[in-house]
Amino acid sequence: MKFKNQFLLKGGNITFIFGCPRGGTTWLWSLLESHPEVVPFLNKRSTDNDKYSTSESGVYITNPREAKQLISEFSKNYRGKRIIEKTPSHTLIYPTIIKDFPDARNIVILRNPLAIANSMMHSEMKAFELFDIAKSIDEIRKYYKTLEKICKDGQVHILTYEQLLGNTELIFSKVLDYLDLAKDRMNEIIIENTLNTKVLVKGAFRSGKADSFLTELTPQQIIKINANLSKEIAFYNTQYEHIKYTCSQ
Repeated sequence: MKFKNQFLLKGGNITFIFGCPRGGTTWLWSLLESHPEVVPFLNKRSTDNDKYSTSESGVYITNPREAKQLISEFSKNYRGKRIIEKTPSHTLIYPTIIKDFPDARNIVILRNPLAIANSMMHSEMKAFELFDIAKSIDEIRKYYKTLEKICKDGQVHILTYEQLLGNTELIFSKVLDYLDLAKDRMNEIIIENTLNTKVLVKGAFRSGKADSFLTELTPQQIIKINANLSKEIAFYNTQYEHIKYTCSQ
């Protein structure tokens, strides 16, 4: 028990969720937030409908010098709980986060770049109101460059949005195993977060199928995205197949 407490104090009870904007991070965050052993690190919480005004702390962006201290102090107030932090833009500065919390158990969620681009261009969120196909491609390329590095580092649990959506129970179960979280309420948590998130932001959750991009994007747009993000799509497909293989064992 003493060893476990020392481990937790070093940041072993902290989990950062890395991913691309519109890549499924909010839904994964919502699933984990519903777990009784999990507490999200956030600056503010809305009291309306027991939902949050945001799922992102942005602490490494707004307060980079004190981010480590703020998260560490927050963690100490919740001994025995797993602290989760989700801010997609933190993905781009992951070396700093890994240096600050080397014992954290982190997660990467990947999503088909075609689906991300489609979601960006059709999102109702204010942050994406100026996103056309060119801007979406640039944003995805930027994030995937870093996500590939994180995945290749090896000390992270990887899943895809499509597989989480297609077999939520199996993929979420793997996440809970990785984080050493109990699974007795897993089905209840999944039902609670079906077609729903814990965030009040308009457009944070966009209902649709995993392959909605096939009908919502024009053939010309699909060709352009495939051509400009061929490397990123290939990496995504490789990870998808690897997860599929490991889950079948």
